[in-house]
Amino acid sequence: MSVTAVSTAPTPVSDPHPRGLRANPWLTLIAVALGLFMVGLDGSVVSIANAEIARDLNATTAELQWVTNSYLLALAAALILGGKLGDRFGRRTVYLVGVVGFTLASVAIGLAGSIEGVIAFRALQGLFGAMLMPNTLALLRAVFPPRKFGMAVGIWAMISSVATALGPIVGGLLVQHVNWESVFYINAPIGVIALVFGL
Repeated sequence: MSVTAVSTAPTPVSDPHPRGLRANPWLTLIAVALGLFMVGLDGSVVSIANAEIARDLNATTAELQWVTNSYLLALAAALILGGKLGDRFGRRTVYLVGVVGFTLASVAIGLAGSIEGVIAFRALQGLFGAMLMPNTLALLRAVFPPRKFGMAVGIWAMISSVATALGPIVGGLLVQHVNWESVFYINAPIGVIALVFGL
């Protein structure tokens, strides 16, 4: 009498969002690019606004350094955590929470009214940036076929580099023609568009 072997291997848990943000990979790329653009832009845009921030908020040189460093340190320190949260709760969910939080923190910086508030919200901005940034590549991998994934990664890297390079230019124009707060308010429309494409 033959005995049929029964496999006891656990059934793999499927990704709750296997197709990324949207079924269309190019819409996913737009959503991801906008979120990534905000993170890259804010890494360099504030350097031009420092003089106006110091004048308006009576900030010291050390405090101005923390306006930049609090963002970059929080972003770097929380990147691994952001990736793990994406693994645990779903990359789409964590990415969208990151976009919303980053956008709100950007608006809060402009409304802060004190250098201490600016520094605190910059750190919060970095934390939310760390939630969205590591999940962008995973979302692209979920929607692009292998033969096009390399191209998508190339566009991803280009967006990050362009955002960092444009930071001082955008910051200079906004500070000159509007005010230093607008350097951070500009993230509001970008974040809203990213959210619309991501939902």
